[in-house]
Amino acid sequence: MASIICTDLDNCTITDFQAVRRILVPFNSTKHAPNVFGKALTIAKLYGASICVVSIVNKDLVKKWVNGTPSRQSAMSLGSVDILKKGITKLGLQAKKFKIPFDSTIIPSTNVSETIIALIDSQKIDLVVMGTKGNAMWKEMLMGRVSSAVAINAKCPVLLVK
Repeated sequence: MASIICTDLDNCTITDFQAVRRILVPFNSTKHAPNVFGKALTIAKLYGASICVVSIVNKDLVKKWVNGTPSRQSAMSLGSVDILKKGITKLGLQAKKFKIPFDSTIIPSTNVSETIIALIDSQKIDLVVMGTKGNAMWKEMLMGRVSSAVAINAKCPVLLVK
């Protein structure tokens, strides 16, 4: 698919360069996740791109769970991972329905935004499509803490979906 590339406001041209080949979708199974994933599917279909879904889970909770530490936090972590896996499976089925290449991963980490930014480089991501929570501190009311950090620091375009 041809893309329109603008070097400035006076100079836009059509090119055969495929601008979007790989889309990263951070997934956390919130109520907004279907809308975010729908936008990613639409863009992937238009550009013939693939989708990579990533879920980040708290590394400390996973460590406690893996070591078999009996605690409420550990049980919550196990439940959260199971919910994420079920959600990711459903996303994969939707991508398959539209013949969009799909892969996913769950990564344990203590810093979600840094992990997403590192993944952008390692997975050669061309576009990030992610939701915003908007329920963080006052100065971050329009965008969540993670979406703000990713949008500011990513080396590729970031589409924030409300």
